Amino acid sequence: MKAPCTMRWLVGTALMCVLLVSCKQEKVEGTPLSGEPQAGALYSLNDGEGGFRAGKVLAVEEDVVFIHLYGKRWTSRPPRSTAKEAGNPTAVAYSSQSFSSMQPLHLEDGSVSAEELDAYQQWRRSRRATF
Repeated sequence: MKAPCTMRWLVGTALMCVLLVSCKQEKVEGTPLSGEPQAGALYSLNDGEGGFRAGKVLAVEEDVVFIHLYGKRWTSRPPRSTAKEAGNPTAVAYSSQSFSSMQPLHLEDGSVSAEELDAYQQWRRSRRATF
């Protein structure tokens, strides 16, 4: 009678090992935001709806972080190489507090083009909404 119990224990232990190995989380790329976000930098952002998006900071002024929020959405934080390939940017202005609440992870530094700055200047002149 001991053999079946031992066999069940071994099978159960083996199954737990397989589950633990398969559930191992991948290392998340990026550095948590400390201080003010940097213009030109690419960040991984928690969208608050169970997903993650990438955003490039175009400008930071007073209490506003103006970004290009990319349309692609992931179920886990994207690595830098994947985030860089995201397209369909939408210009969005966030309060510093809202941006921080998105748990931004810095993926890489960059620069802001004149075209990207035009979107920011248009928003600034119109004073559209800040989220």
